Amino acid sequence: ARASPLSAAWRVRCPFPMAVPAAPMPAQLSAACQRSAASDSGAGCRTASNSPGATLPGRESSTAAGVAAATLASATMASAGFAACAGGEAGASSEPRTILPWPCGAAGSSSAGVWLPRATESAARESPRFRFGAIADVQYADVDDASNFKGTERRRYRGALTCLRNAVEDWCNSKEPLEFVVDLGDIIDQQCEAMGDSRRALDLVLSEFARLPVTVHHLVGNHELYNFSRKECAELIPNITPWYRSWQPTPSWRTIVLDAYDLNAIERGGGDAVEEGIRYLSQHNPNDLRAPRGSIDVSVGLHGMARRFLPMGGGFKAEQLRWLRAELVAAREAGQRVIVFTHVPVWPGCTVPGGLQWNYDEALEVLRSVGQGVVALVLAGHFHEGGYDFDPVGGTHHFTLPSPLHASPDDPRAHCVIEVFADRVEIIGSGLIESRTLHLPPRPAAAAGPTEVAAPSDEAALAETARRASSARSAGSGLCPVAAEARL
Repeated sequence: ARASPLSAAWRVRCPFPMAVPAAPMPAQLSAACQRSAASDSGAGCRTASNSPGATLPGRESSTAAGVAAATLASATMASAGFAACAGGEAGASSEPRTILPWPCGAAGSSSAGVWLPRATESAARESPRFRFGAIADVQYADVDDASNFKGTERRRYRGALTCLRNAVEDWCNSKEPLEFVVDLGDIIDQQCEAMGDSRRALDLVLSEFARLPVTVHHLVGNHELYNFSRKECAELIPNITPWYRSWQPTPSWRTIVLDAYDLNAIERGGGDAVEEGIRYLSQHNPNDLRAPRGSIDVSVGLHGMARRFLPMGGGFKAEQLRWLRAELVAAREAGQRVIVFTHVPVWPGCTVPGGLQWNYDEALEVLRSVGQGVVALVLAGHFHEGGYDFDPVGGTHHFTLPSPLHASPDDPRAHCVIEVFADRVEIIGSGLIESRTLHLPPRPAAAAGPTEVAAPSDEAALAETARRASSARSAGSGLCPVAAEARL
């Protein structure tokens, strides 16, 4: 900002650029600050609780005046053409977002210092409803770096553990508390099973997650099933069952975990579940699905979207889809928005065909069935390059996290913190994951929460959300990849 009386006094640390024109403080705003200062009797800097409506000890009148001043500040700045925290889909920062003091007293003077209480911080940026950490496809193995199956990329198997340690360190040192952490699956690589090292590798990875002071929700991926049976996964990995489940981090939000391998052809030890998966997959894939893993090319004869019918994928059974529909209906009736976690993406725009759920179309129909704006975000892994896209029909953002296997030794990070607001979701990325703001379309009026005002879910509002999503999609590298399945 250019030097000015206003820019020298009004300082906000914010994840977005802030435009401050060179102009004196508006008279109306100055007067409001004088009233706040007067009611505060010239007291110095103080802090207050972060909860709404909090007051300073012994300073109830000061807080009320501060709230009034902050509210007026917001309105006056807007009318004067000041833009704060407006826009910025291309990136968010992990910088603390706090309001610093605005000195104000007699007109043209800055002798009486005033701190607006933290309870008034929402005038510039409200607190999120909740925050959580996320990581996908750690795929640690005690082996040297190597290329993937097609030789198109380098995988750093030992380096992935360093990425996880860095993630845990960041989450533990977060200045604002996390509600939970979600691991989207594939925490160790299939090579561990071939070396007889599965248990040791798993214990090493889980010991890193165990350092966290919050619950870690683990999802099952294909590499868990290469190394262990379902029974073993349930016994060895905490918080991985029930295989599909939901909880409510706040009254206005519901989080749902899906089991992407409810139907599969790979589970260690075989059994009825695998037989059912092979029968299903055989209807779409003509190759020998019982051949030892890696001994033949099981993608021969598959083209376009049919390339999703590979053994490393999975499917949702009808029972899980019925459960999902019931959960979404309950969320809509309770006025809740929803975030869905799954290992395998269910939207073609955020992956490649070989990285897509077998019956993604059935899952998509269920996600869309409750109307626009209810399912806010689907967070997935599996496709190691990562990707993002927006479904305009469901009003849903689909975000696939890149794998730590691809992180550079110079910056071994591939994790994020996700902040959830009533009208947006902010991804605060580290390393491979770029920060972005995902704006949410209005929910239908019938789905509005008891403390939220629902805006009409019209075509104009949805078009604006899609426009912002397009801006976020094009802002970073590796988004909406058109890569070959060789990158998996």
